[in-house]
Amino acid sequence: MEITKKDGGFNMKFNIDKKEYDSDKLSDNGKLILARLQSIKAKKNQLTIDFSELNVVEKNYLDLLKKELPKEEEKADVQ
Repeated sequence: MEITKKDGGFNMKFNIDKKEYDSDKLSDNGKLILARLQSIKAKKNQLTIDFSELNVVEKNYLDLLKKELPKEEEKADVQ
C-alpha cells in the first residue's frame, strides 16, 4: 500500500486484486475496514518477527541446556 499526503490529511492508495483504489472514495465503514486490515497486517508482520526471534532464542537455550547435561561416564571394559 502506498500512502500519500494530501491537503493536510492522508490519502491512501491501495490495491485489491491488482486494481488501485483511493481511500478518500471509501465510505466511513470502508475506511474503518481498511484501517482494521492495516492493523491486522501490521500485527502479522510483528508476529513473524517475534516468531523468528523466538526460534533463535529457543536454539540458544537448547545449546545452553546441552552444555548442562551430565557427561556420560566412560565405561571401563570389565573382563
